[in-house]
Amino acid sequence: MSILDMCVWIQNTPIGTSIRESTLMFPVLEGGHLLGLGISVGTIMVSDLRLFGVILKKERMSDVMHQILPWSVAGFLFMVITGALLFWAEAEKCYNSIWFRWKVVFLFVAAINVVIFHNTIYRRMEKWDFDTPPPTGAKLAGICSLIAWGLVIVQGRMTAYNI
Repeated sequence: MSILDMCVWIQNTPIGTSIRESTLMFPVLEGGHLLGLGISVGTIMVSDLRLFGVILKKERMSDVMHQILPWSVAGFLFMVITGALLFWAEAEKCYNSIWFRWKVVFLFVAAINVVIFHNTIYRRMEKWDFDTPPPTGAKLAGICSLIAWGLVIVQGRMTAYNI
């Protein structure tokens, strides 16, 4: 069974068909996906801009992260759940969309950036908590995150409005 065959099968399951053909379910999921995106990426952008040394310069980075991280994670989980359900309803369209494929690539780039950040720079945060400007690694993680998430959003919008 090819990946395309699996996508067609996923899309044509009763749940996929119900979501796709429902008058309200698909738009509610889409709105929920955008809400999760706004919460997650909005809070991530605040931490990225702090990492880059643009905003909240007088706040300890650890304080910013501890206040924002729960919101980022909750928004991300909500975005993943609603996104999976949207994919379930239109798996074949997503498979055939170059925009969706690029979205997935940039999601992986963002995920790799998070893993590297949390396993390196984040662990040494107490050493540079108040540094102005923050260390180069922190700035690099922030700018990579901003770019990756910006591209995820652009590719997601292109997926929604193009075949």
